[in-house]
Amino acid sequence: MYALNTLAMRDNRLPRDGAFDAAAANGLAAIVAFDDSGREYEETAGRVKAPLALLSIVRTDASVRTAALSSPDLRVLKKGIKKAQEFRHGRAEDDWDVLREEHINALIALDQHPALQVLGLVEEMDFDEAASEVFAEEAMNLLPSNIKDREMVPEPVECDACWRTTLITDGVDAFGINVGEGICIACGTERTYEDTVRDYLSWRFGDPN
Repeated sequence: MYALNTLAMRDNRLPRDGAFDAAAANGLAAIVAFDDSGREYEETAGRVKAPLALLSIVRTDASVRTAALSSPDLRVLKKGIKKAQEFRHGRAEDDWDVLREEHINALIALDQHPALQVLGLVEEMDFDEAASEVFAEEAMNLLPSNIKDREMVPEPVECDACWRTTLITDGVDAFGINVGEGICIACGTERTYEDTVRDYLSWRFGDPN
């Protein structure tokens, strides 16, 4: 969510206020969780803390903040979060593009933290290419890190719906000729046993259409 919303704003693909809030919340939550897992959640409700609360932890807690995040960038990021909230609550005095390039750049600067470091992978890509790459990287990250365990898990394959290499399956299908059942982490499309049977029949007897 951090990467995709940041990329969309970088390429002016959508209004910035809501996307900025989502990117900041997810990016800051990942940073807090990286060094102090669990602190990103509210103590009572169990929800992820608001962006300003997460930013406060990053700016003031020595156990979380690292040299990768500069004070000037974090100050600009705080202003951006406040501007996004003002617009969302009907208090903005400017047009929809109330968030400026400096605020987007401060959001991008979060990617220097080791909890993120994903935007560098897609620096020269347009949004559509970058989105595919980000999801593919996330799919690979979901596989076991242990080499022996990883050999037992299929690699992500191409999704029939969105054409990204982000369909995670349980294995080959029951007929041993195609990908098995699973779900695409990019678009959420689920591949069911019925899809397996349909593909087998098409392969065995040809497409009836």
